Amino acid sequence: MSRREITRIEPRSALRVGFFLGVLGGVLFGLYSAALLKSMGDSGAALFGETEAAQLRSLGGVSTVFMALFMGLIGALLSSLLAGLSAIVYNLAAHYFGGLEYHVEDVTDREAARSHSSHEND
Repeated sequence: MSRREITRIEPRSALRVGFFLGVLGGVLFGLYSAALLKSMGDSGAALFGETEAAQLRSLGGVSTVFMALFMGLIGALLSSLLAGLSAIVYNLAAHYFGGLEYHVEDVTDREAARSHSSHEND
């Protein structure tokens, strides 16, 4: 088993991963929000008033897709900014205090040791 340490995260790669995850999460959240608003329009005349409920009921497919894309863009911008800043802060902390340590074990060595011990027991 060997110990390794993550000493640096490239902020540009963190931005790319954060952007992708933000688009994915934002689009899903936008679709969920649009469906929730439409269902609130169906049952929300007493809550919102008749004119507001009618506007919510009139949400169509185009506005649902537009809301999902808009939420995806906002989510992508926020999560990529957060990922980039997190990478920079991690790099500073790893410089002063050391990075995250993790252990790596070669699976073939472990399987060879098991088969060797099972042959000795026979």
